[in-house]
Amino acid sequence: MQKHSGPQAAGNFSWAGGAHKQNSGSWRSEASLWLLLINKLSKKSLLPVVIFCFSKNRCDKSADNLPGTDLTSSSEKSEIRIFCDKAFSRLKGSDRNLPQVVRVQHLLRRGIGVHHAGLLPIVKEVVEMLFCRGVIKVLFSTETFAMGVNAPARTVVFDSLRKFDGKEFRQLLPGEYTQMAGRAGRRGLDKIGTVVVLCRDEIPEERDLKPVMVGSPTRLESQFRLTYTMILHLLRVEELKVEDMLKRSFAEFHAQKKLPEKQQLLMLKLAQPTRTIECIKGEPAIEEYYETAKEADKHRDHILETVVQSHQAQKYLSPGRVVVIKSQSVHDHLLGLIVKTTPTNKQYIVLVLKPELPSSMQTPAALGRSQENSDDFKQGYFIVSKGKRGPDDYFVGVGAHKPSGNMTITLPYSGNAAGVNYEVLGVEHKDFISICDCKMKIDVAGLLETPSSVVYSRTVQQLLEKKPDGKKYPPALHPIKDLKLNDMTLVGEYDTYNSLLQKMAENKCHGCIKLQDHITLLKELNEHKEEVNQLKYQMSDEALQQMPDFQGRIDVLKEIGCIDSDLLVQIKGRVACEMNSGEELICTECLFENQLDDLEPAEAVALMSALVFQQKNTSEPSLTPKLALAKQRLYETAVRLGELQAHFKVAVNPEDYVQENLKFGLVEVVYEWAKGTPFADICELTDVPEGLIVRTIVRLDETCREFKNAAAIMGNSALYKKMETASNAIKRDIVFAASLYVTGV
Repeated sequence: MQKHSGPQAAGNFSWAGGAHKQNSGSWRSEASLWLLLINKLSKKSLLPVVIFCFSKNRCDKSADNLPGTDLTSSSEKSEIRIFCDKAFSRLKGSDRNLPQVVRVQHLLRRGIGVHHAGLLPIVKEVVEMLFCRGVIKVLFSTETFAMGVNAPARTVVFDSLRKFDGKEFRQLLPGEYTQMAGRAGRRGLDKIGTVVVLCRDEIPEERDLKPVMVGSPTRLESQFRLTYTMILHLLRVEELKVEDMLKRSFAEFHAQKKLPEKQQLLMLKLAQPTRTIECIKGEPAIEEYYETAKEADKHRDHILETVVQSHQAQKYLSPGRVVVIKSQSVHDHLLGLIVKTTPTNKQYIVLVLKPELPSSMQTPAALGRSQENSDDFKQGYFIVSKGKRGPDDYFVGVGAHKPSGNMTITLPYSGNAAGVNYEVLGVEHKDFISICDCKMKIDVAGLLETPSSVVYSRTVQQLLEKKPDGKKYPPALHPIKDLKLNDMTLVGEYDTYNSLLQKMAENKCHGCIKLQDHITLLKELNEHKEEVNQLKYQMSDEALQQMPDFQGRIDVLKEIGCIDSDLLVQIKGRVACEMNSGEELICTECLFENQLDDLEPAEAVALMSALVFQQKNTSEPSLTPKLALAKQRLYETAVRLGELQAHFKVAVNPEDYVQENLKFGLVEVVYEWAKGTPFADICELTDVPEGLIVRTIVRLDETCREFKNAAAIMGNSALYKKMETASNAIKRDIVFAASLYVTGV
């Protein structure tokens, strides 16, 4: 069987959608539009037709726009009349004359039908059966007719290719279009099925139609969701855990499929030989050092930017100032002394103490000996002209001569003095990680111009004397007195940062010649450990996508007393297990808070309608003071439960939770119905369609049974009798008329 749809098939019907203009300034009315389309389809023998409209109101109005259209023969009219009389004869007198029943019969006799969720169940069944008999020629329907009802037509018409999905207006999905268009063409009767897209403003472009008609199918996604009832039921079964149920969901299919591969990879990781860090100073302390260094790194950039590199700190970066600078090693730092500054380009010459002997050593005697180039300073000599020399450049120590400004040593310049290795090198401003609160007198000429071992020894010795007892570095500048910091948060961070530097310096790994190698090895070991832990986690129950939601729901159930700390289901949890038609937590709390005790059966069942009614926007019901008070109590319970779930990280918005699970639009209607008011009269109390009223009351009977079972568990005989009375009160007349599919006509 072929389906003709899209631009090719629609070409013959382009006039029907208003694309053809009688004149450039006018458009045909809605009524004439449908009349022209149906006449055209009738002439081409393309009836019966299903016209899909995406709202209940539009279906009804479109059918009402054809008052003079008659598509049935006299024999078909007789068949329709006899069928309707038999079907509706089971209704009591007043129900047979309901406006919807009378109106639909008038439409059916002319071969026109409507089908949507707002119809009474018996009316929908009559429409479906007559359409299958072929006597309904035009059926205005929502997309519900395309689902589950085996009633194909010769032609399908789309009133629009856009629909409101409860959140927004959007284009039809390819799967939705295919499902509805698939009604066109009756197996064994039609070789071709025709699909028409109605165009009101203009004919859509092919690029707009193509994604709807032949686009990629909607990606298959798991719709498995945890509920409190499901968790409670599974906790009562020893043979099956909730985690096992989660693993069997489609959402976990791909992850579970890869488990053998991950198991094999984990075994390979665990089989790898483990390397150990061998410390030359005794028991390894590299992990503590590395963790401290990482903690200091978290503060370093912020402190350097806001404090060390601030304008106030610049004043202290002058020759003779004791500083701590960053070592070439990633996680190391050295005590140093500023020897010379070049304020124009923010470069400094610093003497630093090296804790270990370098591989090659340059002494003052090896004057002019070339070393490797520094990253920050080019190899060569630094000469500051007399006009640009600062006062510190002319400082002269005891017995020293006045400096000339011509530096003769080559950087970096290394040596040993007073039994300590030192190095003179060039650094930039960013290399300072701390500025100490002390300063020394230095002989610049004896250090840079005519290097003297005596000067170096004296300078190194003085620098070592600056270390306080038990400390590696002198104290840093005071954040308030010296650096004038006003932000107490920044002051605290500055103190923390300097404490971490001291802690690093006091660790025996500080300055170790194998520090870099050990840190590299430690990173490799940590990376291997992390990979093993990650694989173990991915193979555990904790990695399941819905596990956080499960843990949150468990906490909620513990908090309200449905389960105990050992996950044993309590009597409150057993009651919650009975709740399926309404939200289980609200229903359970309602019962245990005795909110129905002071209500009559009619009032109780009216309040319970809020748990099962589904339509969002309705007219405001008029409630008795007693019902208004009961409504407020139930609303406050729902708000409390919503906030409780949000507190335990369940993916629930408290406001949305209340709006989705409590809808009070039919409280007045159900109250009057339970008191015996005829169906025609209760329909006048609300703008909710008759079909939705019936569906709500039918579901409400199921809720009464659930509450009755809960009352038996609780041992509340009064509630049990109240629910029995309420169920009997609503179970009558058209609402509980037997299905035509069951009894036959």
